[in-house]
Amino acid sequence: MVHLFTAWYSTGYQSADEHFQIIAFAQTKLGELPVEHLPWEYDAGIRSSLQPWIAVQVFRAAELVGIKDPFTRTFLLRLLTAALAMIAVRGFVRATLDQVSVDLWKPYILLSYFLWFSPFLHVRFSSESWAGIFLLFGFAPLIQRTVELEPRRPVKMLWTGIAFGIAILCRPPVGLIVISALFWLAFVGKLRWNGIVLVLGGSAAVAIAGYALDSAFYDRSVFSLWEYVHMGFAGDPDHRFDELPWYYYSPWVVKYAIPPIGACLLLALTLLIWKRPKHLLVWCFVPFFVAHTFIPHKELRFLFPLADLTPLLLVLGFVELRTLVPGNSWRTAGRLVLVILTFANLLGLSVILTSPAGIGRTVLAKTLHAVQPAAGSRISYVIEPMLSWRISLPAFYLPAHMTDSAFTMEQYAGGNLNTEYLVARTPDAELLQSRSGQHLEALARTEAVWTEQLMRWYTWNEGPEPWTLFRVTK
Repeated sequence: MVHLFTAWYSTGYQSADEHFQIIAFAQTKLGELPVEHLPWEYDAGIRSSLQPWIAVQVFRAAELVGIKDPFTRTFLLRLLTAALAMIAVRGFVRATLDQVSVDLWKPYILLSYFLWFSPFLHVRFSSESWAGIFLLFGFAPLIQRTVELEPRRPVKMLWTGIAFGIAILCRPPVGLIVISALFWLAFVGKLRWNGIVLVLGGSAAVAIAGYALDSAFYDRSVFSLWEYVHMGFAGDPDHRFDELPWYYYSPWVVKYAIPPIGACLLLALTLLIWKRPKHLLVWCFVPFFVAHTFIPHKELRFLFPLADLTPLLLVLGFVELRTLVPGNSWRTAGRLVLVILTFANLLGLSVILTSPAGIGRTVLAKTLHAVQPAAGSRISYVIEPMLSWRISLPAFYLPAHMTDSAFTMEQYAGGNLNTEYLVARTPDAELLQSRSGQHLEALARTEAVWTEQLMRWYTWNEGPEPWTLFRVTK
């Protein structure tokens, strides 16, 4: 039920790539969006067509039963993702229970499904979430203790390779996690060479299928995985990304996982590196985290494929922590910490359970559809036109026959606002209303009033004021 509610309310997209490199690609294949409206990644051929193809088929099936509105269509994609996540988490938890002491089984199971950011990521039809889900599918047969005692069945090893291959197609950088897992299999798990070959064979089969899907999607011979890796090493002089210092990810984890929980994540990883350096989690977390530390362009979402491994990390870290603290001296403090962590988790869970993804622009889109703008109506955004993608509604969400534009306060010369609808922050809207003499009727805002202050705390007061949709009248 938690995941169902999250899938329903977590509308829209968290990052631009989640929409513009999946949904928009699918729209083009369905004839709903001209190719020239796609981002540069389409011409570069660096985006796997797997998820766009899935979106195409889901949208076609929805149309057969009369579903055409964008909100239900994307809800179906989130529902599909949630179903896959439930299956993957259940299989991974069952495979790893023997690594957790019996008294911690219930906390481990609860964390696996309800660590506050898990339901949110479990419904995202994004490359990072799907990569994380299929990593779980691949890890489940490997992480069992029996790996060290007997050879795995060929079917399981082949499935592991297929799951790893799909994860890499969705998000190529997780290939580093897969390579780390293979090294662990060879040197720690003591898997026989024929098992390694089966894993590699399954991944190779997926790569071949990915090439066929890409070539059919792009209408030319394209292997997106190769194009992605090639661009990663060669670079792209035409597209520059923001660069941040090497140390950014650790503070980000503490900050954005909510400080008490984020601090526990880093502490658990440190304890596991110290006390159990041969554990599969250490072999997968450390190379991936370190490699991303030294990549100049940093985004928190790059770490999302590791998210579903963090419940096991937290529990194993706690096991090692209590072996270091003698007797019962830790119990009183431990209970206080547990209360704080539980409260923080419930607070985060309550927000993601009821809030749209990203900056909440789909709330504005739903309101626009509800008021049914007249054909030819215009919606304008008070923002630098080159940056309008940060708030503007993609064509997928706009009502039919609407046009849009963007302008800054500096560009506004006074007089009537030549638009029927306006998206602006409250101070700008008040100033425009006083200058134009027109009435701006507030229809919807990107954040609910009760979550606005929570989001300000979450972003450490860095987040800007929410956007509001206004109807412009005389």
